[in-house]
Amino acid sequence: MTSKEHQNGSELNSVQDAQTLWGSRLIKRSLFDADGSTLGSIQDILLVPASSENKLYLRGFVASVDRRLIFVHEARVDAVDRDGLHLRGGTLDLRIFKKRHGEMLLSKDIYAVRLDSGNISDVGFSESGLSDSKWLTSKVAFSAGGRLRKKNLQVLDWSIIGSAFTSDQVSGDLARLSELHKADAAEVIQAIPENRRTELAAALEASRLADLLEELPESEQAIILNQLDTADAIEVLGEMEIDDEIDLLKELEPSQREMLLSEMDPEIVLQIRSLLKYNEDTAGGMMTPEAIVLTPESTVADAIARLRDTDLPPAISVRLFVAESPIQAPTGKYLGSVTLARLLREPPTCAVGDCIDHGVPTLEPNTSEKDVAGILARYDLLAVAVVDAMKRLVGVVTVDDVIIRLTEGAEK
Repeated sequence: MTSKEHQNGSELNSVQDAQTLWGSRLIKRSLFDADGSTLGSIQDILLVPASSENKLYLRGFVASVDRRLIFVHEARVDAVDRDGLHLRGGTLDLRIFKKRHGEMLLSKDIYAVRLDSGNISDVGFSESGLSDSKWLTSKVAFSAGGRLRKKNLQVLDWSIIGSAFTSDQVSGDLARLSELHKADAAEVIQAIPENRRTELAAALEASRLADLLEELPESEQAIILNQLDTADAIEVLGEMEIDDEIDLLKELEPSQREMLLSEMDPEIVLQIRSLLKYNEDTAGGMMTPEAIVLTPESTVADAIARLRDTDLPPAISVRLFVAESPIQAPTGKYLGSVTLARLLREPPTCAVGDCIDHGVPTLEPNTSEKDVAGILARYDLLAVAVVDAMKRLVGVVTVDDVIIRLTEGAEK
């Protein structure tokens, strides 16, 4: 997010510098899409405690769009100018905004606090200067007459009041987790007392909690998931990789699992039930249905375009699979696979079907995890297809899945 400085006649103009972005320049401003069309207006700024120095960082904005309040993450903002906030391209999440534990709203939770230093009139943000480019609280403006009258304006460093907004324990946990790799953050969660961990799980964004759950043993995942509201639990499940989601659902009590499934999208539930039937120590229990599948008529250019648009793990993305339509698992007749390295050696117009490596083995859904590991090692594969009795591709097992399973087995 960048700030395009401008003059607006505010009393703060005499005391602010080019590196400070003031909250007063954001709230009530317009929200524009990437094409410059007006979407709505900014109603408030969402803040979260940073990991050090008693600062808050700007997580995003609460915007009014189509008469509903939604959340706009700061990473979606391309620039700020005199007119308002301009978004990068992409789809806007129109779910109704719900503030989580540890989050603060500038207008409702910061301006409303009365301190010995005076009434908070405005808050200034500066870029952290680190690779994450977060905007952190750096200045605070006080006025004896309140925010509207702005008498006796005084601007001080945020450190003067920072401790008043960062003393909450769960907020501190959130800040600490935000700076850690998901594997390290998962270890931290396990060491947190259960009552505080419950609050922490409810406060985390669904995508972040999903990442952390995938790093925990399924038994720990189930405990945390059971403590969430049904809607939140379903949202977290939807953010997980499908194979991790299946493993977690298997860990739940049948009644709890069925209750969650009854509230989910029927099409997704159909896919989930087809995967739940496999034993966890088989290829079917380890596989994911998410892979890049192409028809034989697809060109190398088509394949490269698919790779650019995917966020699949590297172990899956380096090998593409070829099948007759339909290409969603379970597919039509499975024909074989091709590596990314092979595709890069072929002209863009070459048909993928002409590049298939027919010497690569496949797995049956009931292949044991030991045999799966043996085949991946013997043929030096990062991913291998799982094909059912009807010759359909039903999923893919990656070397990551095998390593995780072997690691879990060694720990038991």
